[in-house]
Amino acid sequence: MKRAWAVVPLFIVLVLLFLPKLFLVPSVTRELEAELAAGLHTEALELEIKAPWGWELLLGRIPSLTLAARDASLEGVAVAQVAVEGEEILFQPWTLFRQRELVITRISKLTGSLTITEDALNEMFWREVDPSRRLWLEVLPEGLAVVGTVGLWNMDLSIRVLGDVLVESGSVLGFEVKEVAVQEASLPPQLLEVLAGSFGFTLDLGEFPLPVEVRAVELLDHEIKIQIGGQQ
Repeated sequence: MKRAWAVVPLFIVLVLLFLPKLFLVPSVTRELEAELAAGLHTEALELEIKAPWGWELLLGRIPSLTLAARDASLEGVAVAQVAVEGEEILFQPWTLFRQRELVITRISKLTGSLTITEDALNEMFWREVDPSRRLWLEVLPEGLAVVGTVGLWNMDLSIRVLGDVLVESGSVLGFEVKEVAVQEASLPPQLLEVLAGSFGFTLDLGEFPLPVEVRAVELLDHEIKIQIGGQQ
């Protein structure tokens, strides 16, 4: 009988030790999922938090997390896929628990990528640059092209502008013109410089719900893959 009673304190200690793992981790995961889904404007988001004991979350520390989302949106630009991995993230726990607001105070490492399709880029381009839809974008490994027709001297001329997508600052991407062809004839450098300013535009991805910035851009067939990362 004494041995049975001796096991009770050990049982209580084990319950208290693993209680946060059983209840706190799922609770914090749900809160963070809701916060991140709202920031990315998506209903298709999965979040995995790895906290060996669970007590880390009560102290405002996430050892590591993995985020995957589909059909998201940033500043009105549709994002087909989002993938992020993070390590050693510190946050204000009571702000999250009481106000359901994620306030990050420190982050060791964040890496990930965003995938934007050619169709999504065209919707942004037509909305912001060419409502007439006489021009459209083509994403190619060799560059981003603006293709279509323009009116010049009461004539419609076919035009093709090839350029690079560059990281300008933070979350802003810029289009830099490399080559302009009108009616399949290349323009001389002097006219290229004049027209380059007419076709320059930027893509602002806005505030990502985690503190990241654009690191690199990879042009693929009919889509752009944007590498993101962050430290704080």
